[in-house]
Amino acid sequence: MSTLPNKGEPITTTPSSPASKRRPILWVRNRWVLVGLVVAFAVLFPWLVDRPRFWIPNIGIRTLWLGTIAMSLVFLNKYVGLLSLAQVTFAGIAAYGVGYFSVTLGLPYLLSIPIGILIGTLAGFLVALIAVRTKAIYFLMITLAIGQVFFSYASQAIEVTGARRGLSPILREDYGFVDFRTLEVFYYAALLAVVLLYLLCHYLANTSFGFALQGIRDSPDRMAALGYRVNRYRVAAVTFAAFVASVGGMILVFDRSQVDPDVVSLGSTLDVLIAAVVGGVGSLGGVFLGAVVLALLDNFAQDFTERYQTLTGVIFIVVLLFAPAGLAGVGGQVTRAIRKRRDRAAPPPPEHQEPQAPVPAESAIQKGNQQ
Repeated sequence: MSTLPNKGEPITTTPSSPASKRRPILWVRNRWVLVGLVVAFAVLFPWLVDRPRFWIPNIGIRTLWLGTIAMSLVFLNKYVGLLSLAQVTFAGIAAYGVGYFSVTLGLPYLLSIPIGILIGTLAGFLVALIAVRTKAIYFLMITLAIGQVFFSYASQAIEVTGARRGLSPILREDYGFVDFRTLEVFYYAALLAVVLLYLLCHYLANTSFGFALQGIRDSPDRMAALGYRVNRYRVAAVTFAAFVASVGGMILVFDRSQVDPDVVSLGSTLDVLIAAVVGGVGSLGGVFLGAVVLALLDNFAQDFTERYQTLTGVIFIVVLLFAPAGLAGVGGQVTRAIRKRRDRAAPPPPEHQEPQAPVPAESAIQKGNQQ
């Protein structure tokens, strides 16, 4: 007779049990192995490409800041159940903060960078106070409207944002012990920041705060009945996502060496959304795969067709049709397909037949013959 394991004990299975036959292969079961391989490739990336001056800024660094902003979007969608289209706006506000305090007011970057991140995070907090009282399509539309309002402001406020001209130059500096003007140094600094943010998002998701967010995502009414302040948790989550997007805005502004209204335009918002969907809206790391695909299309699609935006749309539709979970979910789809094929090919287990009880009439005849 089998017994249930105590709380905290692992569930063990015998080699002949069905659960043991369904164990996924190593790289699927342990996602941290795959994450480590991806990080190792990212570290070696500048040394693997033939033209570092082209590949590092146009593919490597662009992937980092685009994926970081998309990761903030996925964090809200995965753990809170909110789809925000204002993440590009928060990144742009942080970038404008750096540009205004460094270019217009002349402050050093060591002061303007944390001020810009703080302003972008504060903008997320203020937007959350308004938007978290809604949900689903209404939350999405409010965040989109706020983004367009800021785009209009950035296009007209000459004294603050420089209007269409923007703010420039925003250049990387040499601090003696580290020279950010070197492309490889800036790339590795951005990569370190992205890895730390990724680990921070995973850590936060596995704390009591993260579990509360997931409970609010699944059943906000039940969590409210248990005494949780649902709106406060949502405000905190949106504020944290704005912080992540603001760090992405820092990488963006020093990559472009300027900030202008195109940074917060609707096209930039759609780029982040495409990167999140293609990579996988359920995977924090998958968004960087989507960012790589988008960066490659932006740089090489024109070599194959003049309608490169159409090609981007076709690839987006194909991913939605054949990989609804994004590129990060392809491994799971393949594993499930292998399991189904294996289950169909395996012979059915022998059925255990119980001995039939003698029929009462036959039993009476046998008893009579014996007598």
